[in-house]
Amino acid sequence: MKKIVTLFITLILTVLPSSAEIIKISADDAVRLAIQHNLELQAKRKEIEALQQEIKMANALKNPQIQSTVLMGPIGRSNASQAGLAIPIEILKRGVRKKAAIANMNLLENKIRQEELNLKLDVMSAYFDVVYMKSVVSILQQREELFRKMKVLAEAKPKNSQNYEIEKLQSDIKHKKQLVSLNKAKANLLYAQFNFNKVLNLKDTDTMYDTRENSLFQEHISLLDIQLPEYNTIEEVAMKYSYSIRIAYDNIDKSEKDLAVAKHKVIPDLTVIGGYAFSGDGQYHGGYAGGYLDLPVFYTYRPEVKRAKIILERAKIDRVSFENKLKFALKEDYNQFKYAKENMGYYKDILKESDRILKMSEKSYADGKTSLLNMFIIENSHQEILNEYISAMQVYYNSYLDLIHNMGHDILLDENVLEDL
Repeated sequence: MKKIVTLFITLILTVLPSSAEIIKISADDAVRLAIQHNLELQAKRKEIEALQQEIKMANALKNPQIQSTVLMGPIGRSNASQAGLAIPIEILKRGVRKKAAIANMNLLENKIRQEELNLKLDVMSAYFDVVYMKSVVSILQQREELFRKMKVLAEAKPKNSQNYEIEKLQSDIKHKKQLVSLNKAKANLLYAQFNFNKVLNLKDTDTMYDTRENSLFQEHISLLDIQLPEYNTIEEVAMKYSYSIRIAYDNIDKSEKDLAVAKHKVIPDLTVIGGYAFSGDGQYHGGYAGGYLDLPVFYTYRPEVKRAKIILERAKIDRVSFENKLKFALKEDYNQFKYAKENMGYYKDILKESDRILKMSEKSYADGKTSLLNMFIIENSHQEILNEYISAMQVYYNSYLDLIHNMGHDILLDENVLEDL
């Protein structure tokens, strides 16, 4: 098993670009880089340019038609042939159609802003995953060093001492199993780093980005510098800045404009005709004028109007429903974050105390005052606390990202928002 995992790590390392430049960046810099240069987001922004052209298309005038009737033979001598223009004129349609196109573009703009926020959260989540896996590797490296030291101490004991052979074999097995676990963790770290760059999705694939933090056990972690405002402020920000709410209102506005377009289809369009008429014998000539209306008699557009009304009613219900759900989701996120932050303070104290116990136990084993089995029990307990600590930190950070997602704005990074409330 150890050989298979080692081979797997070797294969992963060989596929890394030999000339790739590795740059360490902060989470904020990673977000800015993705917002500016993410290829998928750039493609979505092109949709706005396309809709800008649709506004011009919606405001287009109907093209005129050249019409001609030429009579041939004896009938043309006493009857007039004609040549002229027919100009279609839409009555009260272009304006509402243009407004509908503008409403559709506004909706798309807010959807893209929502995509930008989603990308930001994905980058922050992928960034944290890398730091998390670095922390796992750090824990396992510390365990590997400890088990290697225990192995050396077990082998250094007198061979005639009690349980010498058992402790020697136990320490050797523990050390080798730890090497296997460490290799697996290194593979998972590489996967997290590749995924982080995949989420960034930048054009330059020769540059690999990595996190500035080496683990979650550093003295200062900027990821955790989060001060939470009161819940009322959270809800007020969400109601004002949430892109999802803006999209809900944009859907209502778009539905209202679509309804206006449907209603105006009932209005008859006018076509004005005019030109020059002449007889075949050349004795008579002059102008002519006329016109006709496009009457909605056989098809009155009622189904389109009814459908537009139904879509508008649904959009209004969706908006109220979303706002209600959002308030409950914000309360859930707020409390999850609040208690996760409190738990982080407890775990920091527990971690320090557990580390002291481990060092004391290690010294006791080295002095022959405790057994290897007791040392392993204490070490396993310490590892559980380390894993619980980084898992608690993961819950804490994920609850923060959930809160940002539902607020639609990172209030904790933008003090101007609080001033505007």
